[in-house]
Amino acid sequence: MRLSIKKYTAAAAVLLFLGGCNKDFLNKVNPNLPVEATYWQTESDALAAIPTIYSPIRNQMDGYFGAYSGYQTLNRADDMWFLIGEEPFTWEYVNFLNSAGTAGSNFGDLYKGINRANVFMKNIDRVKMDDGKKKQMIGEVSFLRGMYYFLLAANFGDVPLRLLPAGDDPDGGNKPSSPEADVWKQVIADFKVAKENLPVSRPDGEKGRVTRGAAIAYLGKALVYTKQYPEAETELKALLTAPYNYDLTENFEDNFKETTEFNKESVFELSYDGFLGSGGIWGNDCASCQLGFALPNFCGPAGTGAWFKLVPGISIVRDFVSEERPAGSDTRFDKRMYTSFFWKYSDYETGLTDGSWFGNHDFDWLWHEAQAKMSVNTGLTYPKIGDKAGRFLLKKYTNFYKNEEGANSMYNAANNNNNLRVIRFAEVLLLHAEACIKNGNLQDAITDLKRIRKRAGLNENKTWAGAGELMNEVVRQNELEFFFEGHRFFDLKRWYTPAEMKQIFVTNQKQGANNFQPKHYYLPIPESEINTNTAVQQHTLWR
Repeated sequence: MRLSIKKYTAAAAVLLFLGGCNKDFLNKVNPNLPVEATYWQTESDALAAIPTIYSPIRNQMDGYFGAYSGYQTLNRADDMWFLIGEEPFTWEYVNFLNSAGTAGSNFGDLYKGINRANVFMKNIDRVKMDDGKKKQMIGEVSFLRGMYYFLLAANFGDVPLRLLPAGDDPDGGNKPSSPEADVWKQVIADFKVAKENLPVSRPDGEKGRVTRGAAIAYLGKALVYTKQYPEAETELKALLTAPYNYDLTENFEDNFKETTEFNKESVFELSYDGFLGSGGIWGNDCASCQLGFALPNFCGPAGTGAWFKLVPGISIVRDFVSEERPAGSDTRFDKRMYTSFFWKYSDYETGLTDGSWFGNHDFDWLWHEAQAKMSVNTGLTYPKIGDKAGRFLLKKYTNFYKNEEGANSMYNAANNNNNLRVIRFAEVLLLHAEACIKNGNLQDAITDLKRIRKRAGLNENKTWAGAGELMNEVVRQNELEFFFEGHRFFDLKRWYTPAEMKQIFVTNQKQGANNFQPKHYYLPIPESEINTNTAVQQHTLWR
């Protein structure tokens, strides 16, 4: 995507922000600025508008507060532990003490993306260009709108369904929420349009722009989320064979390194390019959006130039170590654990050289640097392994692979260029396995699960007694495979009742577990929306 994104212009941003304004607001055309009536003329006009539609979803990662209000909120389940002393609104989400007035909601950003997509849809037919290219752009924008509504439905449930630019909607800004089921129908409809119009692959200069495979993967995911399992199995199965050539990477860590972006496991990832000035390849419209990929700074260990905001949860460590690799393996634990966590190898196994990171610092040094924050976190005690205390820090999505002093420093743009893997082929396999189990197709589910287990170095000859045990394996593999990737909360919500979900959190010693109520299945519609949209009502569980 990088070459096409560099063509982004300020004119497109202006139009997509203001494209919904009332046509009677001004009768004169300013010759110094493009306006909706004169802009949508050429293919380059349409192409320049598309990056602005990607931009809001990228903001969940950009900058200091972007990581808080986007990615960190997605990770509010039991696999993460948020260190005390951070911003109050973060604590409220993590401890299930948030309200409609809690800051940090990305509700507005999601609708910003939707409105930009709606402006594009309104105007694209006016553009003089090849019909095939036009359909491809419509598919791309349909995917993005579908993704925004996917996040709204999964996080907020009942939300206003806006399919016209703000100024063209007869309801104006006052629009009631639609039932969650109707929002999901729109999600699925948008992904189907994307599936029919997007290309199977992109040339190198367009890497990062969505493909047909991404549309099918998200369509299948939405169908699983809405329990339409026969359709989900059919859609996801298509990605297992030609013309698609997705596969699991041999090395799990290649999914989290700047040097191995867009590999064979990547179905869709968000591109970032760190810089410290204004502008940039994506032309973001906020000052904090100049930091590129912020996760290494946000979650990296203390003493490395990172902000050190969070560490692995207690239960994810327990569950990783509970199944050891077969006798004769080169490591004791699940291979994914070595990418997910930092720890001192010699504490728990023999024959493996202890690691060093961030300028050849060993784990003892990293752990010592971490204690100022970790020691005041009441309840944060990892399970013992043998006779040794558990000591673990977060490694996934840090800059561990660079082994440079201060590699997580926010002031070095070169350390902010990694991409966020939004959906990987591993997720396609596990979603397909889940759909197959629900449809009684146990053999194909077993095949999927064995592929996941093989890459993790676990026993490939494991057997399961029926659908119940297979489903338990799907639950477990999702937990381990997608630790700190924003999946866990939504997986639990899909599989368990509120009472069951609360008990899981209590058992797993999650922060704020006892505060969890059925309403916490969702985030509340923010007060700012309720104050400006007089027709909307708060979600029923939050009234």
